[in-house]
Amino acid sequence: MRARRRYLLILTSLALLAGLPARAAPPPLTLCFEDVAQRPWTTPKGKGLNFELLRRVEKQLGEQFVYVPKPWRRCLEEIRSGRVDGVIAAADSPARRRLGQFPLLPDGRSDPARALNEDHAYVYLRIGGQGRWDGQTLYSPNGEIAVQTGYMIASVLRERGYKPRELVKSADDALRLLVSGMFDVAVLQGSEASRLALQDPRFRERVQQAMPPYATLVFHLIFSHQAYERDPARAEAIWREMGAVRQSHEYRQLLKEAGVGN
Repeated sequence: MRARRRYLLILTSLALLAGLPARAAPPPLTLCFEDVAQRPWTTPKGKGLNFELLRRVEKQLGEQFVYVPKPWRRCLEEIRSGRVDGVIAAADSPARRRLGQFPLLPDGRSDPARALNEDHAYVYLRIGGQGRWDGQTLYSPNGEIAVQTGYMIASVLRERGYKPRELVKSADDALRLLVSGMFDVAVLQGSEASRLALQDPRFRERVQQAMPPYATLVFHLIFSHQAYERDPARAEAIWREMGAVRQSHEYRQLLKEAGVGN
């Protein structure tokens, strides 16, 4: 009799559960990323370590992200207007905080533990030109320096009294400006520029990558203010899981294989 009552109770509970409305899955989040290669982090075709990380976050949380490649300035404009839900790989600054929401620590600083990655900006000098970098002082004729359009390093240089010229999108185009003689100095982000300068016959022995790095930047997945305000708990859960994935053995192995140590 006791077993029969337990069986009836289970049937009743299942019937009640069956009558509950199913919880709707949240809509996919549209994430904009730059349509220029920044290996090993991103490529225009949606490959790279940042996507490996985010796809693991999707799996762990049951999320769905839609990745949209666009020019970098377009990504920033569309997160400002709320046309996209997030932007992949934005460095922190007061201007960027007006565009979107960063993962924050209690003291208001952006949280590097919940970031996507760190990367370096290096100085590139035209061999035979007048540019110099000794790790402390950067010199360029007239203070003009080639940089990629919309990148944070332009703001850093401007604050230090230089004249960054945002004429190109890609590292390839910036290095071509150097070898043309239009500039003696470029400050470019990431290992894609390093690879081109060291291996591409167009630039090898015509461009020098100077050491040490000029700056180290931390890059975040940021959400539009509209998306964050709709569901702050969802954004915080995604950032939290990103931090967990970055610490996982599997992801650390991917970093090691790609030759990066963050």
